[in-house]
Amino acid sequence: MATVLALAGCAPKETSTADSAALDGTDPALAEYYEQEITWDDCQDVARGSDLECADLTVPVDYSDPEGETTTVVMARSTSGGNASKGSLLMNPGGPGGSGVDLMQAAPAYFDEDVQETYDLVSFDPRGVYRSDGIECLDDAEVDEWRAESAFDPETESLDDLRSEYEDVGQACEENSGPVLEHMDTESVARDMDVMRAVLGDATTNYVGFSYGTQIGSTYAGLFPDRVGRFVLDGAVDPELTNSEVTVGQAASFEETLRRFVEDCAETNSECFTDGSVDDGLEEIQSIIDRTRDGSVTADDGREVSSVSAVEGVLVPLYSPSGYSTLNQALVDAQGGDYTALLEISDSNHGREADGSYRGNSSVAFAAVNCLDYDADAVTDEQMARNQDELNQVSPTFGEFLGYSDAACQGWPVESVDQPAAAEYDGDSQILVVGTRHDPATPYPWAEALTEQLGNARLLTYDGWGHGAYTSGNSCVISAVNTYLVDGDLPDQGTVCAAS
Repeated sequence: MATVLALAGCAPKETSTADSAALDGTDPALAEYYEQEITWDDCQDVARGSDLECADLTVPVDYSDPEGETTTVVMARSTSGGNASKGSLLMNPGGPGGSGVDLMQAAPAYFDEDVQETYDLVSFDPRGVYRSDGIECLDDAEVDEWRAESAFDPETESLDDLRSEYEDVGQACEENSGPVLEHMDTESVARDMDVMRAVLGDATTNYVGFSYGTQIGSTYAGLFPDRVGRFVLDGAVDPELTNSEVTVGQAASFEETLRRFVEDCAETNSECFTDGSVDDGLEEIQSIIDRTRDGSVTADDGREVSSVSAVEGVLVPLYSPSGYSTLNQALVDAQGGDYTALLEISDSNHGREADGSYRGNSSVAFAAVNCLDYDADAVTDEQMARNQDELNQVSPTFGEFLGYSDAACQGWPVESVDQPAAAEYDGDSQILVVGTRHDPATPYPWAEALTEQLGNARLLTYDGWGHGAYTSGNSCVISAVNTYLVDGDLPDQGTVCAAS
């Protein structure tokens, strides 16, 4: 069951239900979902002082079997909901596995008053994620143990060992979760969004998707082209790429960003971890990671710092230049033998709290969605080995830690339901794609490719560093996106926003 429920003894604040216009063209077999009434009430398990209200949405586990089992998707909106002139603005933070309910606790700060007067801000935990009948796989101690394992080493381990590891995790998910585990794919999430649209009373869907959220958005646009309203896809994923191609692109971009970090640190930080060249700095970072390989490094709380955790501690702050100072201090600490900060950064990436509990299920949800979305069975061991060679070449620091994910999915007990394909869209509403020239997680060429695939789309370019542009604070990007959302006016073709 979802963990965000109406407070016992409290009267519901408001109900929402679809109107007849929002149901036009809906499969009659799904009418009971599209016509359901939801109740908005106080949220639980959100930050103290939050002005959010939540509701449970019922959707079919399998859209090809509407009369079969159901699952719950938890939605959240600001308490001013229901008063906006253009209805709702749905949002997704990315992932896969990211919590939209968590996003909503910060989302009002992202949008100016004009946007918030135009739309009700609404987001959700996607099916199988966290509060939305989230899949359950491992307890907290088992997640710690899983994260403490070393990276796969093809020199000393077989791919069958890796497959077996993920088979064990996947079987635990099957034993402890409902049937939604087999239906967490991106297309099912996009179909859930259309049920949300109807229940919210909107004729079209207005949407802002970040990172993986752009894949949800482009999938929705292909399924429901006539129901696309104003769509912003920021930090675009190219849906035509294979899992291996995605990984290589990310590895190269993170390595580029790491070089940028070292260069910036040496030039601007008097307490930088290195006073040498960029290559010297990279070698020092690689040495810091290498010292964790024998299992002898522990943090202040006694936990082992694996090489994987150390790599995550380096990689995560690269998502935004605002994280550079945090990364530098963590590296300075590690040079002195204290890896606690690197482990804490890795912890934050997985939702681990200071008391050892985990907030949400993002780690296993990430695997569950990717293994459904990408067809790994057709990938041979030889192809994976060649992919690993390419990863090592484009990213000497991160490459060895990013490979063989297809083997992991080959061990996952749930078969894939989709495979990479170019986005297709023939709707009348123009979509705004936003790409950052030096995005470490979603390389800029992906934004160019998605814009071309969608056809009726416009690309806004941010000539800066970091993952995603709208939340970067760049006034040019913010103004262009807000103008599109409020007035429907796209930026001029070829618009480039310079870094502040």
